[in-house]
Amino acid sequence: MPGITSFWSIARTSCAGQIAAGLAIALGVAAAGCTEVNGGAVELSWKLRPASSSLPDKFVQCDPGQDGTHPVTRIRLHWDVGGEIGTAAWRCDDNHGVTGFDLPAGEALLSVTPDCASGPADPVTYTAPAPERRTVNPGDTVSLGAVELVLQVSYCGLQPCICE
Repeated sequence: MPGITSFWSIARTSCAGQIAAGLAIALGVAAAGCTEVNGGAVELSWKLRPASSSLPDKFVQCDPGQDGTHPVTRIRLHWDVGGEIGTAAWRCDDNHGVTGFDLPAGEALLSVTPDCASGPADPVTYTAPAPERRTVNPGDTVSLGAVELVLQVSYCGLQPCICE
């Protein structure tokens, strides 16, 4: 329409307009992408193994499928950073998890446990790795690597089994 000028028509026709349009877009993207990070994150993956080698498979699924067992529903990461305690949990079938940047900075004691549909698994039904001490820095991710949980899934009539 004659006589009506838009920002975009100026941007298309003048060098100064193109620079202004580019700066406006860049500032908008930069402002939208900035997030203040005050904590650190933790990344881990996990595998489940049977406690007994009598099973033909050396790994078990989150639902072991053995008589007397029920599925492990979640894998939970616990942390204690200078007395500040927290947890994060992921679906067991995900086999991998990363927290948000939620952990405070400092020396963290990190541990991993399985959860059942009814709540935390009974500690006598699994063996987890020893807690690890790691330094958490704001904006950094601590990697626990691959964690192996050993589950009691056989001889369930004679001893407690996972998530029974």
